[in-house]
Amino acid sequence: MRDYLLPGEGYRVIFVIGKGGVGKTTTSASIAVALAERGYKTLIVSLDPAHNLGDVFMTKLGDKPKKLADNLYASELDMEKLIKSYLKHLEENLKHTYRYLTVINLEKYFEVLSYSPGIEEYATLEAIRDILMDGDKWDVIVFDTPPTGLTLRVLALPRISMIWADKLIEIRRKILEKRAAIANIQGPQRFRIGEEEVELPTEEDKDEVMKELRKYRSEVQFVEEVITNPKKTSVVAVMNPEALPLYETVRAREALKKFKVPFRLIVVNKVLSVSGEIPELKVKLDAQRRVLEQIESEFRGVDVIRIPMFPEEPRGLEWLRRIGGMIVEG
Repeated sequence: MRDYLLPGEGYRVIFVIGKGGVGKTTTSASIAVALAERGYKTLIVSLDPAHNLGDVFMTKLGDKPKKLADNLYASELDMEKLIKSYLKHLEENLKHTYRYLTVINLEKYFEVLSYSPGIEEYATLEAIRDILMDGDKWDVIVFDTPPTGLTLRVLALPRISMIWADKLIEIRRKILEKRAAIANIQGPQRFRIGEEEVELPTEEDKDEVMKELRKYRSEVQFVEEVITNPKKTSVVAVMNPEALPLYETVRAREALKKFKVPFRLIVVNKVLSVSGEIPELKVKLDAQRRVLEQIESEFRGVDVIRIPMFPEEPRGLEWLRRIGGMIVEG
């Protein structure tokens, strides 16, 4: 049994990453089925906008976890809905925090933000955070992720966001210090919201902006601590025995190492195995053999498992049990 796929300090989080079309969703679903059948209450969540999880389980899935079998729950998150929810949350926070800027039409700016580069990553991070905040409801959470590039940017965001939050907190602190200096000379500054007169805060614990910055930093720090904790999180990379998925997995491993996210297992899907000489397949088999040798050489110390090419597309619980057993048992 592969211990790094099992609950450690509380719940276990498994991110299944890889290039599009290599079998991430099937691998994610197989791991989830295998762990659920071993008695662990397991949630599998598809974060990929091109959802295939419901197809693999041969059932319709939505935003809310749906029970598929004993201990097994699954959901597919709607990216468009995630972005709208994220921007709505952001808009409400800003309206509350900057109540005195009533002349600014925030709605107009948030309409533009919905098309802004990076918005998918932030919305996805917020969805992951919400799921992890309720992590104690589960023994295992499996994330079926978007193609590698987007996933790596999402996993890097907590560290980057903490750096930004620290800088903004520092700037805000200087603003409050200057505001306090002015208040000492001219008296407290006030502004009106309708009939209400409000004093501009000069102390950090009374400043809504500082409170919001600290809250945001605390939230992203929580995600960062979970995804970098090897007793809580494991990344499983999925690839086919081909050169391009190999190169992408090498780059992914380096990026994850940089952000201290534990990289534990490589699942190589669609490995051909034939007996006897088949001239038509010789070039394909030779190329596959070279890639498999490169994988073993490049990823020393990383667990590697080979899944054979099956005569039919694996779908449904029976197929997923079979594949999941190969992955989880070791």
